[in-house]
Amino acid sequence: MFKNKTHVLMLLISLTLLTAFSKQDPFIVRSVETNVLKTAGVLRYDIVLKKSKDLKLDYDAGDSPGHRMFHHGNGINFAIRPNQSLASLMELEKNTKYVKMEYRGGGNSGNISGEDETTLNLEYAIKKGSDFEEVRNSALDSTLLILMGNKVIAEIPLNKKE
Repeated sequence: MFKNKTHVLMLLISLTLLTAFSKQDPFIVRSVETNVLKTAGVLRYDIVLKKSKDLKLDYDAGDSPGHRMFHHGNGINFAIRPNQSLASLMELEKNTKYVKMEYRGGGNSGNISGEDETTLNLEYAIKKGSDFEEVRNSALDSTLLILMGNKVIAEIPLNKKE
């Protein structure tokens, strides 16, 4: 089929590069700040995202590892998936098959599908009696989920930024 090893090698390199670019996350985490709001019992994430590729927006409704849709109609949804130590310190949602911290609110700046960079904030309920310093220390050892409807399109560890 192939006349020499050079052709096979070139084909393999080309396929590897094409595959790598097609799996690129749609966003890159530029920065993450976490704050523990003691009086409210809330862990807050402030995240700056940079768009790394265009998104075709398409989604459906149903049970999801995320919380709610941002920008009505575009189907982009964000959530923080806690690691085991953080999950043990946080209130968790019930009646779902996913490990989800109890969502207290959030939002973002601008049109996610149109802007190159956006700021996202998400707030979650801290379990009563949890050590706030432990929450603060565990907060970045978690993963930002980016969803289109119910489908996870990117999982970005928060302890690794651009």
